[in-house]
Amino acid sequence: MLPIPTNLEYQASRPNSPYIIIDAKDEQGYRYTYYAHRDDPQRRPVFWKRKDYPDVVYRTVEAKLRAITLEILHYHILGRPQLVGTTSVEHSEHLSNRLEADLLRRLMFVQILRDLYQEINKVEITERAIPQLAPLNKPLEQLEVNEIRQLARSLNIPMSFNLEDPENIARLRRILEIPPENEERMIRALQGGIPHQVLNARKHDEESRIIARAGAFGAVTIATNMAGRGVDIKLGGELDEEILGDTNRVLERAGYDAYNMTNLERRDALLRMKPEDFSIYEEQVRAFLQYMDEMEKVRELGGLHVIGSERHEARRIDNQLRGRSARQGDPGSSRFYLSLEDDLMRLFGGQQVTGLLERLKIDESIPIESRLVGRLVEQSQERVEGSNFDVRKHLLEYDDVLNAQRNRIYEQRDRVFTKEDLSEDIEEMLRVELQQRIPQELNNPEGPWRLLAYLEDIQPPISWNDLRYPSFTMRLLISEIERRKPAEGATAAHLRRVLLELAENAFAAEREHVMKSFNELLDKTAGTIEEQRKERLDSLDAFFETLEDRLEGEQPVRPQELAEELLTLARLPGTRLSNEQVRWLTQDPQRLREAIEAMIDTYLLNFNASRMVAALERRVGESLNLRPGQLNGMDWNEIADTLEREAEALFDRIHERLFGPAGQITRDLDSALEKTDDYLTEPDQLLDLLSMMATGSRLVFDRKTHRQGLLQTTRLRWVYLAAQLLGEVSPQEITRQVLEHLEGAGEVLQQIFGAVDAMVLQQNRVTLRQTDPRLHTYFKDALGEEEFEQVADLPLESLSEEQREIVESVLGWWRQNEIYRQLLLSAISELWVDYLTRVEALRVSIGLEAYAQRDPLVQYKARASEMFTTLLSEIRSAVIMRMFNLRPRQAGAAPAAEGAMAQPAPAVSNTPAGSNDRGTKKRRHRH
Repeated sequence: MLPIPTNLEYQASRPNSPYIIIDAKDEQGYRYTYYAHRDDPQRRPVFWKRKDYPDVVYRTVEAKLRAITLEILHYHILGRPQLVGTTSVEHSEHLSNRLEADLLRRLMFVQILRDLYQEINKVEITERAIPQLAPLNKPLEQLEVNEIRQLARSLNIPMSFNLEDPENIARLRRILEIPPENEERMIRALQGGIPHQVLNARKHDEESRIIARAGAFGAVTIATNMAGRGVDIKLGGELDEEILGDTNRVLERAGYDAYNMTNLERRDALLRMKPEDFSIYEEQVRAFLQYMDEMEKVRELGGLHVIGSERHEARRIDNQLRGRSARQGDPGSSRFYLSLEDDLMRLFGGQQVTGLLERLKIDESIPIESRLVGRLVEQSQERVEGSNFDVRKHLLEYDDVLNAQRNRIYEQRDRVFTKEDLSEDIEEMLRVELQQRIPQELNNPEGPWRLLAYLEDIQPPISWNDLRYPSFTMRLLISEIERRKPAEGATAAHLRRVLLELAENAFAAEREHVMKSFNELLDKTAGTIEEQRKERLDSLDAFFETLEDRLEGEQPVRPQELAEELLTLARLPGTRLSNEQVRWLTQDPQRLREAIEAMIDTYLLNFNASRMVAALERRVGESLNLRPGQLNGMDWNEIADTLEREAEALFDRIHERLFGPAGQITRDLDSALEKTDDYLTEPDQLLDLLSMMATGSRLVFDRKTHRQGLLQTTRLRWVYLAAQLLGEVSPQEITRQVLEHLEGAGEVLQQIFGAVDAMVLQQNRVTLRQTDPRLHTYFKDALGEEEFEQVADLPLESLSEEQREIVESVLGWWRQNEIYRQLLLSAISELWVDYLTRVEALRVSIGLEAYAQRDPLVQYKARASEMFTTLLSEIRSAVIMRMFNLRPRQAGAAPAAEGAMAQPAPAVSNTPAGSNDRGTKKRRHRH
């Protein structure tokens, strides 16, 4: 990396440059650099480089603040503008208070007393601490004038406490190094304090106004290091536009081209004019001339002086503060005041230097000028910068994990936007999902019915007008019905027997599954009751062990309060002890304990029995019809046996209602088959018969409306029988069959969307040429370019049957592809936002892994990788769960304005699979 010098420095370093670089020393012996014209024998400065004075280090913060105040006062009296940088709002306001008249006068009294003591006692080594003057080292806010007066008396020092006393004024002029011509400004500052502006976050609305005056003659601005950046501070301050405008009017009247003159030229022209030529603008002209004079004075005094009250952790911020002065070749200087008690110094070795100074008994007001301290400051900043860099680097390592995932997600999202045909991606997602889920569900101890229930959710039977397509469960049943068709004698009666046999087998499979689950739940509840009983009894033991002490202690507890606490520990809601039982607390605790144990047993048995009854009734959808109090007095084994018998009886009643001589399924099936004599194998007809057998209605009484009505109910659940029909088929074969079936479902949905889109175009009288231009390419590929040109401007109803089928096929593919696009984008957007929240929570909590001697970053990477894999799986599942459930809305919308249909856009919705909206003609069946 090559540092590039500033333009002026570069120009001055060239052989034929009009400028030369001059190195010189000021009155204090500090070196500085300026630029002069090469042909000027007197080497008068034209441009300056900033004077960066070495840091001044004090032992305490109080000494540093006093030194800063004295320097501000010195330069303010001379008229040099100053910018004082602080590290925080609190520091800026604290320093501002030091410039007020009260604290400033106290500091002057301290300086006078110290100077008088050294003069009277002829102290030659001024660097050594003077024990007699130690009380003066207190913070000025805590040091009262009376304390200074008493100290002067105790030291027998004759001192006037009137700052305007000529002797005090003369002494202060010497201490502050003030020329005689500035004595009046010094007196005004001592009387009213140092006028100044504070620029920090609390005065952000005044920032521009404060910065505009920061370079004025005698201006003092206290600012945080971050405040006011981005604006050059002009020496002499900002000239008011109204004053400049009025001055230009005066010059224009005198024949000058005022608006093309520099300020220096304007001043020279005004000085050549007579006062009466200024007319009514005399006041504005004098203000302009005063501004120019003060600007020259500021330049002669050295320009803007920057004072840093503390080093920042980053040298970059310190350099930015220094850079506020000496802009555009103007003169300027900077100096930093530090203390060994500053945060930066205290954290990195300041205590060692402090201890050394205390041992050497160095006076607090004496600055430390040592290369050792300067290196300490530099090293401290380098350490902090290095530490901050390590923190940022460590955070970046965390961010890199999420950034890689973000790039991958956005890459997939961009591909969804740009890729024309998404069918291959959807098929791949479907294949991956099924290859993972099918073996997992087949290995489930409950059997493959969970797989069929999942497939029923993602792809229910499709019923759209006269078009039917079964779910995979129904496909298995239809295949079983076709397999059982006899070679001879295939009549409706035989079909009836097959359907009734399948229905009874389905009922038996469901009954077996429900009873098995119910018995497992009964056994599990027995263990739960025992655990709950043990927990309550342990609480009773602890209560009765301390009962005697609590009744006879220094502050005995009332029996009624103990009774309420006992019921709370026993967790018996809605139970109260009788007065007699409350007396047992003090008279017969063992008897009360036995009574509470009996209450616990009764409550647990009744509560869990009610839960079992409710669970079974909710699962079956009918009541057990248990009599009130039928289970009272039984233990859990007796309750379980009773509930099992009642459940079996309930299933017997349901079986009789469905399959008896006048059973609902039997009756409905006879009614559906009475008009046919053949053994039906048409999938659409078999699907209707199976759906009819599975659902029905029964008469119920609504307790809210007190009316009877028909309730749609599920009579059979085919998944348990279909799970048995899978038999010993391998997972690979099942996966192949499911994929083939779902691909067929996608083709059927594509037919539906194509038919609806074509009908919308026809209703709105939109020709093929008026559709989305992107569709024209696909129409030309399907029809041929020549044929497309022949039919492109014709109404759709005038197309032949074959042409219309091709158009519907293209429209269906197009609409389905756009649906896939919407599903992918919505799934990615929704789940990615949720994922970011979960990853942020992981990032916050992963630091706790360090307590287990594990690297949090390594653990974060591993868990974030697992979570991202889960996210991709969730996106895949979300798309698959929706893609087969979307249906067009009711067709037949009102025609749009002519030419308005730029592309077919039928809305889609999650229409129930069994809906039968009208509006499309009958399509060929999918098998």
